[in-house]
Amino acid sequence: MKTHLLVIGLVSLCLHSGAYALSPNQFTSLEYHVNTGLASTLPYAADQLTPDFTKAFGFIALEDELSIKLVTFIDTPNRDFNAKHINIRVRENVTTPRKSKITIKLRDDNPEAFGELSGYKKAEVDYTEGKAAYSVSYDLPYSPNDIDIQHVNIATVFDIIKRNQAMWNIVSDIYNQHKQDLIQTEVMRTHAWEGFVKDKRFNDVEMEFQIWTPYYRKPRITFAEFSFKGSAGDKARLDEAYQYVDQQVKAVGFDSGHQGSKTNSTFTITEAFNQ
Repeated sequence: MKTHLLVIGLVSLCLHSGAYALSPNQFTSLEYHVNTGLASTLPYAADQLTPDFTKAFGFIALEDELSIKLVTFIDTPNRDFNAKHINIRVRENVTTPRKSKITIKLRDDNPEAFGELSGYKKAEVDYTEGKAAYSVSYDLPYSPNDIDIQHVNIATVFDIIKRNQAMWNIVSDIYNQHKQDLIQTEVMRTHAWEGFVKDKRFNDVEMEFQIWTPYYRKPRITFAEFSFKGSAGDKARLDEAYQYVDQQVKAVGFDSGHQGSKTNSTFTITEAFNQ
């Protein structure tokens, strides 16, 4: 009998070994963000870069190809998901619709705050203004034919989430308790261009420049940033690249107005949410 119990215990342990509280060294992806202002170098919601912009930010070479996405987030007016470190994002890829996806992201200063997790796509550390935030994300594809991002059917979003048990486990309790209260944020239009830093020390680090603006242009506000990603194994060099980009942007001297998380800023400008 004792032998049987031991075997059962070992099987149970193996079946559940994919779920565990994460430690800092398990966050193997790094992403760096540098907020910037634009002054008058670009028109509002620009869909192409201008000579004035290229001259002002001469440290980087960006390609002409534009990527367009539409983004909205879901929560209760009191942000009950956020209180549990959970963000729910619906992102339509206008440029490549088949890449549209629903993302659940857990984000906190302390990675062990997430508890036991399994089946996630990415464990990442985000650096903004020199501060680290840990995030774990889960993605599911969706068709823009099924979800109108400007008028999101929230029940449809959660029906899709139910297809992934790990994702559903994260949100189900709050959803079942507050589903009648859930609303979406302002829809944000994101325009992005990819490129590289000209400095030869970092010219193999792929950069992205993004501008976020409300789809309906109210309020008339812009979030702009440079960002890049890499592996935790290259952290020392990526930190150097981050310091370089940050110094170059500060030398340009445009007041960004927006600092920190684009997600939190999107909630802030959406009047229906209690701040």
